Amino acid sequence: MNSKYKIAIQFGALHGINDFIAVFLLSSLSLTNVDVKTNTIAFLMYSVIAFGGQLPAGIVVDKSKNIKLYTIIAIVCMLLAITISYESVFYAILLSAVASAFIHVCGGAACYLSDQKSSTLAGLFTSPGVLGLITGGILASTSFQYFYVLIPILLLLLLMIIKTKLPIYNAMEKQTENAILETHDFFMLILLLAIAFRSLLWNVMHMMCFNDTTWLLSIGVAASSGKLVGGYLSDKVNWKRFVFISMFLSVLLLNLGKENIGLFALGVALLQSAIPITLLLMQQYMRNSPAVATGLSLGLAIVLAGLPTYIQQFREIQGHKIFILLLSIVFLISNFLIIRKKEVSA
Repeated sequence: MNSKYKIAIQFGALHGINDFIAVFLLSSLSLTNVDVKTNTIAFLMYSVIAFGGQLPAGIVVDKSKNIKLYTIIAIVCMLLAITISYESVFYAILLSAVASAFIHVCGGAACYLSDQKSSTLAGLFTSPGVLGLITGGILASTSFQYFYVLIPILLLLLLMIIKTKLPIYNAMEKQTENAILETHDFFMLILLLAIAFRSLLWNVMHMMCFNDTTWLLSIGVAASSGKLVGGYLSDKVNWKRFVFISMFLSVLLLNLGKENIGLFALGVALLQSAIPITLLLMQQYMRNSPAVATGLSLGLAIVLAGLPTYIQQFREIQGHKIFILLLSIVFLISNFLIIRKKEVSA
């Protein structure tokens, strides 16, 4: 197997396990702890560190140019989170948050540096995350007693990462500050908004299935498959045409197929299929800082999408047909603006 695919698969596995650990711990705390204040603080701190922390984590990784070191630190944090979870779930959550911030930016940077034009690698890296998220939440609500089984798996992945020769940062011609402002800022802003609107739409769809395990598993598998297939297809066909068709069909199916699990899952798969290419686009526009670009795409954008969920009015209207339709339209407009950019070459 090509070394770049091995790297993407290793980081994809770490991504999936990381998200499983985090959601399992968060769900376990909310189910076993009656202190609402503690649960809220734990969730907020996890969100701030795991998602908001990706940007500073990306800066640290790009500055040090040492992906392996911070990947090892992230794996150790996951091992410690599992170990101390039997004594303190709260502190285990904080450790998993630190691990999450670094796993995302290290994995994104490693895949990009392995091949700077491959959205397939981005798909391999991102696809396991949502499966970990969904299964972690479901198993936490059952009598699952085998959390410790992840320890030997993580130790094996730690050994593999230590032995793997990770890609290095290549010296690239740096653009001047003025050139960056003129060429990049508007596109990056639109790209960030498109990613945030997609995440917001996903959050709404996820909440609609929250009380149905079958639907949750279906959209989890669909989202993971969508990222995997979407990354591959973005490399094989015209990416602009692919994004336009997949996003249009996704909002159509999500608005019309809310009562049909098959159509709804297909809509989710199409919605998530553009994640690899949008991650790659952000990295190409910040090619000297791939970890920071990953932090913007998989961290800051998620934070922006999560902010409305704290507003009572949003929670009251998020399931309304008109609101979902309007959100879908704004989401499509943001993607259309990305497609119109002529200078992008992915």
